[in-house]
Amino acid sequence: MDYFSHIVGQAQVVNLLKSSIDRATINHAYIFLGPEGIGKMLTALAFAADLLNRSDEDAHVYLKDNVHPDLLIIDKLEGKNLIGKEQISRDIEPWLALKPYRAAHRIVIIKNSHLLTLEAANALLKTLEEPPGYGVIILVADEYNLLETIVSRCQLIRFVPVPDADIEKLLIARGYEQDKAYRAARLAHGSIATALRFIEEAEFREIWEISRSIINDLNDGQVVEVYKSAERMEKDPELIVNMMETILRDMYIYQKTGDEKFLTIPDNLEFTKAAKHLDTVKMMTVIENLGSLKKYYRKNVNSLVINVNITYEIWQALN
Repeated sequence: MDYFSHIVGQAQVVNLLKSSIDRATINHAYIFLGPEGIGKMLTALAFAADLLNRSDEDAHVYLKDNVHPDLLIIDKLEGKNLIGKEQISRDIEPWLALKPYRAAHRIVIIKNSHLLTLEAANALLKTLEEPPGYGVIILVADEYNLLETIVSRCQLIRFVPVPDADIEKLLIARGYEQDKAYRAARLAHGSIATALRFIEEAEFREIWEISRSIINDLNDGQVVEVYKSAERMEKDPELIVNMMETILRDMYIYQKTGDEKFLTIPDNLEFTKAAKHLDTVKMMTVIENLGSLKKYYRKNVNSLVINVNITYEIWQALN
């Protein structure tokens, strides 16, 4: 059984992990690092399943129902924003202290490990310093914010954004219309999870028009539009900011190349021609800043405050 067959756009990572299993050169700890929604957790599960299956011929039976006794998955608790120390000391340490029940390894996957508190990270460090020979720990992280002492004790596996064409092909294979698949793939910035959310959004077209309208209004040069646009973003902040980011990228690329064939979404040509005061240096800075600002939507920060910061950045670059 090829547990990796459903992983899209991460061929280099898959080949590396398969090779390590085939050659029995398994590290005691890994960090799967990359943007959200590009297949890190799916790959971690596939890696764990393949590894368990090599020494437990019935592993697939338990994995099917997510009850294999030698696989433990840790994530932040419901109602919590971070992964606390107690989850390391209470759930991971005693579990890893027990020898494998069925397979040759005991595997821990820590989902969203970038949410570890400092106390939790220090507790985990103790386990990484003296890991049991049969233990394998996989940290799945969206951000490179782990302690350097943890990083130095793990094999770092970098994941890359999934190519638009691969996402589009996946969406079409799942039965979505080609036009919707095309747009969702190009608005998702390499994230399969984001593309799926976009294409399943019932008001996708309406939200796309809101995003285009906000860019158009901010381009008029009236600072009051910063606050009006921020309020309109409340319809679906994360989706709208991704759409606006795509429009801004197209505006930047066209200003630099003058060639419309490089546009992600052809409809964005009208914006590139209407932006008479566009500062390409500021625009590149804004695009980079949006990538950082939108992460705060997942960090218990008032979304309207984030919206205002985003719309003000865009307004400045367009005027």
